[in-house]
Amino acid sequence: MNMLIYGAGVIGTTYGWQLSEAGHRITLLVRPEIKKSAETNGIKIHCLDYRSGKKQEKKVTFRPHIIETLTEDHPFEYILVTTNCLFIKEILPLLKKGAGKTPVVFMQNIWNDFEEIAQYLRPEQYFFGFPFMCGGGKNDEEIHCTISGFKTSHTPLGEVNGQITPRVEKLANAFQEAGLKPIIHPRIQEWLITHYVVAAGLSAGITAMGSGKSFVKINQ
Repeated sequence: MNMLIYGAGVIGTTYGWQLSEAGHRITLLVRPEIKKSAETNGIKIHCLDYRSGKKQEKKVTFRPHIIETLTEDHPFEYILVTTNCLFIKEILPLLKKGAGKTPVVFMQNIWNDFEEIAQYLRPEQYFFGFPFMCGGGKNDEEIHCTISGFKTSHTPLGEVNGQITPRVEKLANAFQEAGLKPIIHPRIQEWLITHYVVAAGLSAGITAMGSGKSFVKINQ
């Protein structure tokens, strides 16, 4: 399939790279100031992959197609939005103008942007997911990512109304091919809200204690 990843951070790059490895054609939409570098040098990825049950260290240069604007005449079958949730309000007008009839999949840690999204896009234009399989960080030189090997790690996907639709199943199949462990969730919005609350609580606790190690120690 031909898919657009909206956002070239850790999540978008890692998911895009894995989908590309499975044979799908991936395009990244990036900020204008990094387009030339990404096209010329590719995107360097340093990955620790635990899916086999053992740590596999991989260093690759990912070379997807790169664009900086989205127009309605695009060829994409899906648009996966993996930007930071803080940018939702900024990108919604661009999606309304350029997404056309292509399904938009919001894959972010969101809990209070559902009404905002509904103001810009029709219900049949979008659904939700969450990139629960990977995480990491980045610097000026490369992406550092970890792909989880935990049995509980997966990529939930789902329609707002809970229906199992062909478009969700088709994307789930692509994620399965890429080893990203999709599950189709009947109550995806509730899942996202719950995950956000848990993550916020953990983050607050770790911040208060100064480190993850201190937080775990005091709660043992």
